[in-house]
Amino acid sequence: MTIVVCSQLYFCFHRSILSNFDLNQIQLVILWLFCHLLNIMKKKFCIVGVDPDLLDFIQHNYKNFLGYFSNKDKKYKLINKNKWLGNHDKNNWEKIKRKYNPAIIINIDDGKIREELYTKIYQKNYTNLFLNNSHISEISKKNMLNKKGILIQSHVKIMPCVNLGTGTKIHINAQVHHDCVIGKFVTIAPSAVILGNVKIGNYSYIGANSTIKQNVSIGKGVIIGAGAMVTKNVKNFDTVIGKPAKSIKKK
Repeated sequence: MTIVVCSQLYFCFHRSILSNFDLNQIQLVILWLFCHLLNIMKKKFCIVGVDPDLLDFIQHNYKNFLGYFSNKDKKYKLINKNKWLGNHDKNNWEKIKRKYNPAIIINIDDGKIREELYTKIYQKNYTNLFLNNSHISEISKKNMLNKKGILIQSHVKIMPCVNLGTGTKIHINAQVHHDCVIGKFVTIAPSAVILGNVKIGNYSYIGANSTIKQNVSIGKGVIIGAGAMVTKNVKNFDTVIGKPAKSIKKK
């Protein structure tokens, strides 16, 4: 038997079956299984941060769910109190890692915090997670194979030739259209629509129900307000709101 590993999910294939496919076909088959079969984690896992949108995923995979790390004032109300593993502390993590070496899903909206937790604490265990009922182009899936910490929630649509950076978090019902390049640790809020050939810099936050028009470039560390309609390029670290979107930072 051959064990193929994809984003901490394990699938077993007989060698005689694998021999009929080239590497690219095998990768696509694995990714198809990953996105379209039941979301069952075959490895122990922990979640960092609190987002009730993941409750269904946790319940479906409760057998392998070790618990979650979060600040004391932010806890899951519907999860057993014993599943709280403490705050975002390296000592708390090392105790769990030594015993289980679990996959880690960082579920915090602030991209800078996600990066800090990844680099300082969780590192190699940082894992991709694609929830059920999302449509992800086969071409775009291949671009994600070597990335870490991409979190795609339910009912997201990702079209062909999209490149997502490490640590990207995409909330429910968002759309990312063809040829977009999304930087690392970007957060895309629910129902945001990013049209074709858009570029988004690292650590940017794209607000809920906002739309970014085709061929627009968004700088690093930008905040797009909820419901904004972005029709022009946005400079680094700017904040824009409205329809059409305009900067609210004083010059």
